Amino acid sequence: MNKALFLDRDGVLNELVYYADTDSRDAPRHPDDVQLRPGVRQALRTASDHGWLIFVISNQPDAAKKKTTRAALDAVHARLLDELQGAPIAEFFYCFHRSEDRCVCRKPKPFFVLEAAKKYDLDLTQSWFVGDVDTDMECGRRAGCRTALLEYEPSASKRGRERPDLVCRDLDHFVRSVVTS
Repeated sequence: MNKALFLDRDGVLNELVYYADTDSRDAPRHPDDVQLRPGVRQALRTASDHGWLIFVISNQPDAAKKKTTRAALDAVHARLLDELQGAPIAEFFYCFHRSEDRCVCRKPKPFFVLEAAKKYDLDLTQSWFVGDVDTDMECGRRAGCRTALLEYEPSASKRGRERPDLVCRDLDHFVRSVVTS
């Protein structure tokens, strides 16, 4: 069985972006807004070199909320891939629903984690879910993974209920603490 890193996207791989229309920091809505967080590319490569399969699981409801279009979200994803410069991500899983849609795939439900586990023969007890908010921690816990919370300041208001197994500054710190130790 394989071990995996499940990563949230926004606040873990890339920076959140301030938008005046909502007076808040949110997921990038346009390709030009995509900016990787420091050390992400190397952290992903290091984890892969140490035998970890890497997955991105992210809620992306902005098109459903009419904040942007699905085409713009696809362009954001394409830009993210360009910025990652071939970093080894096995698969991206996106939920495009709003929370009120009550779908099966939106975090904190572990649907995509469990799908990846079946498809890639993953041992979830040896896997980690890394995120910056409580829904990420709950998703990982419900799937049977260990959890790591990244202390990303723009996400501070969306955490506090869940108790992660580990708290790290950023993805690079997590990889140095867990993957290479």
